[in-house]
Amino acid sequence: MSQRTASNHVRLGLFVLVGLGILLVTLFLLGRQQNLFSRSFLVQADFRNVSGLLTGNNVRLGGIPVGTVRKIQILNDTTVRVVMNLNRDAQPFVRKNAVAAIGTDGLVGNTIINLSARPGPAPAVQPGDVLRTKSPVGIDDILSTLAVSNKNLVRITRNMTSITEKLNTSPALWGLLSDEELAANLRQSVRNTAAATALAQGTGEHLHAAAHDVKVLTRGARQGRGPLGYLFTDTAFAGQLGHAARQLAGTSDTMATMLNGLKTQVRTGEGPMSTLLTDTTFSRQMRQSMGHVAQGTQDFSQTMQALQHNFLFRGYFRRQQKRQARAAAQPEANK
Repeated sequence: MSQRTASNHVRLGLFVLVGLGILLVTLFLLGRQQNLFSRSFLVQADFRNVSGLLTGNNVRLGGIPVGTVRKIQILNDTTVRVVMNLNRDAQPFVRKNAVAAIGTDGLVGNTIINLSARPGPAPAVQPGDVLRTKSPVGIDDILSTLAVSNKNLVRITRNMTSITEKLNTSPALWGLLSDEELAANLRQSVRNTAAATALAQGTGEHLHAAAHDVKVLTRGARQGRGPLGYLFTDTAFAGQLGHAARQLAGTSDTMATMLNGLKTQVRTGEGPMSTLLTDTTFSRQMRQSMGHVAQGTQDFSQTMQALQHNFLFRGYFRRQQKRQARAAAQPEANK
């Protein structure tokens, strides 16, 4: 009987020890998750709406847990203060310009606080600091936006239905779609547009080539090459051109002087020009002289023709004609 009692006591002691061990491990795990056994410090953040955040929820930095929510308290009707318990090991990585935002652990997970670092240098956060916050997008806001989008979608669907009914009952539209002549005209217009585009491209290529030629010509003129370069850079040619211009100006002055003299003779009735223009006797004598010259020329031609038929001069004139024919044929052969 005593042995059985001792065995039961041993079993009971082992059970109690195992239970205490399990309890201690559970308390250690829970305390570790709540940062009860690690060095920590408190920081704060003010929100307008915590959206289901509870005490003990995680605080994460870059997706890594760095603390827990210690306390949630209402300051006024528009501000809710959240006190966070952060690990000392994460203090060098949490800056004063960090922003706290309320999110969820996955799609349907627990509500958590996400800390995001902002660019720019800033000192590490200190105990008691109040971090900046970013308002989360609530479910109510999402549902209200979806409701407005749904109403707009219904309105658009109704309008599309009305437009489709009008199109289906429009004889003008169906007549336009079934018009083969219109389709042929459209195809011809497309071909004309393509031809005009090709012509414009060809014109653009020609303009590009012309611009290149002008560029080459301008470069040659700057460097003194080519006709333009010779004209622009040859000082001797410039001097000759100036001399020719001066001579032309002198000739113009001489012509002007002569014209003025002729005008004076015509106006005063003196001089040879006035005699030529106003003296009828001189004009009649000039006509008679010209008539005598013409008659003399005609008589001379008749005399020459008579000499060509005379047997004494016939051979001479034939030799002259052959010599002229050979002289005329020689340039043709050289060509």
